[in-house]
Amino acid sequence: MEHISPLIQTVLWVGLIGGIVWRFHTPIHGLLTALQNRIEAGSSLKAGPFELVDQLRPQEPEKQNEKVNAELLEALPLPANPSSKSPALTVPIERRNRQAIYFQAEDLALRAIQSEYGLPISRQLTAGADLGFDGVFTINGRLNIVEVKYVRDISTIPRLRPSLDRVVDAVLKYNWRNVQLLLVVVFERDEDVPKADIPLLRTVKGLKVPVSIRPFSLPELQRRFGLMTSEGGTPPQ
Repeated sequence: MEHISPLIQTVLWVGLIGGIVWRFHTPIHGLLTALQNRIEAGSSLKAGPFELVDQLRPQEPEKQNEKVNAELLEALPLPANPSSKSPALTVPIERRNRQAIYFQAEDLALRAIQSEYGLPISRQLTAGADLGFDGVFTINGRLNIVEVKYVRDISTIPRLRPSLDRVVDAVLKYNWRNVQLLLVVVFERDEDVPKADIPLLRTVKGLKVPVSIRPFSLPELQRRFGLMTSEGGTPPQ
């Protein structure tokens, strides 16, 4: 009898599970079908406290270059004559130099944010209908979209708003939930950082997703990561 009892228990458990599957076959099938459809459609999927955005993928280099060129124009100082147009980066050498500075500012800023949060940041991602996101990471169930902006002059801060609107519009279009925009602003000069609080707050006012602002200066980041000594020179080789 003692050898039959485990067998009877196993049969009862199998019967119970089979009965549940038979009884709730329709809702279980519907749930799995809906889950598959949501994933294939690129909708956000909540699993417990986490939200997974599975349609993000690496951005093509051409699109990255397009975004960089647009943001370089944003970073140019405003013309002295308001009626004149902002200068364009037409000289190839100047464009390459500015791109190099921009890429360094973005890389160091993302390194700094990654260090502060203690989490890896996925870089240069897109979900398709957007210009791309500089960085993405998740913490406490919230998706953080990192946008790095290089600012040569405080006067250009208001010109950041259109690109921020585009990021927010993409988030709303994708119907992503529990998202924060982390705006990381890298200033060309140390002295501009303490002066930028009010202009930055004005620029992000009214955005339809929560925004956290983190300002740096490029010299500060260079010193932090050993690219410049505290006196401003290059570190010894």
